[in-house]
Amino acid sequence: MKEIAGRHYRAFALAGALAFSAGTAWGQAGWRPEKPVEVVTSSAAGGSNDRVARKIQKIMQDEKLVPVPVSVLNKPGGNQTLSRAYLQQHPGDAHYFDIGNPTLISNHIMGITQQHYSDFTAVALLINEYTVFTVRADSPLRNAKDLIARLKADPESVTFGVSNLGGTNHLTLSLAMKAGGIDPRKLKVVVFKTNAESTTAVMGGHIQMVAASMPSVIGQIKAGTVRAIAIGDPQRMTGVMANVPTLREQGIDVSLSNWRAIIGPRGLTPAQVGYWENVLARVVATDEWKNELDAQNWDGRFLRSTEFTQYMEKEYTATKVILTELGMVK
Repeated sequence: MKEIAGRHYRAFALAGALAFSAGTAWGQAGWRPEKPVEVVTSSAAGGSNDRVARKIQKIMQDEKLVPVPVSVLNKPGGNQTLSRAYLQQHPGDAHYFDIGNPTLISNHIMGITQQHYSDFTAVALLINEYTVFTVRADSPLRNAKDLIARLKADPESVTFGVSNLGGTNHLTLSLAMKAGGIDPRKLKVVVFKTNAESTTAVMGGHIQMVAASMPSVIGQIKAGTVRAIAIGDPQRMTGVMANVPTLREQGIDVSLSNWRAIIGPRGLTPAQVGYWENVLARVVATDEWKNELDAQNWDGRFLRSTEFTQYMEKEYTATKVILTELGMVK
């Protein structure tokens, strides 16, 4: 899976968004939404996808970027396939969108769904985020080496929480353990509907570790109820995470991006795509979006439809190699 080298993309994304926001495609062919717009999310309220969707919704409404109401519709379940099945019910209708992420690729490779990324319209790639490994604040596990040592001594002693199998968090966990000499197919993994639920489980002592997205755990890290022992970012972060070593720093050369994007149903016209590309370029150019990037430790990377489609083509090939190696391809 293509590695995203974090920080410098934020400036690139914002500069690119500003450059495009006043582009002539803004009124291309005169298309504009004529009824309420739904942004569908595969996570329940509070999940990372939901958080992205609601921030986009808020900025669109507050900045009056679209002439119609925008709502967020939560459709969790089916390892993130239910929301996309809903999207497929509206071909050619540019009033329905989904928060796309790497499961759009991995679910097809693993045989979880027949939904292929090419069955949808790629609109824009927005952000990247990386997996953070957290334990309860009083856990004896201090770093990734402690974790690997415990698993080698007793493979049944650690239960991991993830929000979906084959997603970036699960793949980062699997590859990290494989690099440490642990068979990732033998890990005890529990799947939760959201990262927030898995974090609650680790705080309650029901599981020992969570592999989750940064926004889902940053609040509990700040509160001191959980402790981060490693992060999959290719370079060390700043702020509250400044003392958390990357996997690479701990001798584990693994770093995967958990991107977030906007996808639409199949059959959208160039005029429809162009309209929404420019709306989203204006979203990521706002101060509110920039502040959210900093607050959530997201890396901004804005790619328009053509570039985003090419990005997914490469991701599909690379992800299939990884999942095949992990024995997860069906």
